[in-house]
Amino acid sequence: MKDEFYVGYLPKAPKKIARFVIAFVVLIFIVMGAVSFFMSSSHKHINNGTYEFGELTEMTGVIKMEPVPHIRIIADEEGKVGKNIMLIDFGKFGARSSIEKMQETVGGNISDYEVTLRGTLIYQDGFTLLELTEKEKSLQNHRTLENANKYEVIRASAGSISLTGEIVDPKCYFGSMKPAQNKPHKSCASLCIAGGIPPVYVVQTKEKLANYYIIKGTNGEDINQEVLEFVAEGANLQGKVEQLGEWKILYVDPSKIKRLN
Repeated sequence: MKDEFYVGYLPKAPKKIARFVIAFVVLIFIVMGAVSFFMSSSHKHINNGTYEFGELTEMTGVIKMEPVPHIRIIADEEGKVGKNIMLIDFGKFGARSSIEKMQETVGGNISDYEVTLRGTLIYQDGFTLLELTEKEKSLQNHRTLENANKYEVIRASAGSISLTGEIVDPKCYFGSMKPAQNKPHKSCASLCIAGGIPPVYVVQTKEKLANYYIIKGTNGEDINQEVLEFVAEGANLQGKVEQLGEWKILYVDPSKIKRLN
């Protein structure tokens, strides 16, 4: 029996060679499809946050400094519908320094005034941050607060928890960078948190949703420096939780944070 022989310039290949080539090509496509499916299904989720770069937005409300700097805005005169928007500074810094300079401008406690701020919005999953892009000049207007009660929010206890998640910096995670989690983002996240941006604990649920907790010390103090070694890595945190509007506040003892292996 003679072996089939094929020269590339011939118009038609022998049957055995043609069947082999077709089967080989089909197999390659099947393998490529399987590999593509595996890689896409096993790929870590990249957050879908938004950073409105280059677009400044004004909002009016009352600045509160605790548990973290934020502005409380309301959508109705009674204050029944509102939102707590975390304030951060331009770059990799927290907002406290700029707000202290705003207090010098108003000549008193900033929380005693209804203010209008201008900045860059960052948002994801119903949570919003405002970057003070112009630092202290982000303060556009201020007037004496006439009805403080409508801006008050009750901080309700939500019990104690012990959870597994990841400590992130909210500025990058909620929209200014993608991806903004896990070890590839560790150095950037560490700089943001070291600069005063409040650390946030992200806990994924079985439904592939996320719960977010602002991290504070057991007595409400900032513990940015203490959590740096655990940033962008899996960690177990346990402590008491308070609900502040849409945000949860997690009060932890940093010495009891456990890194996951």
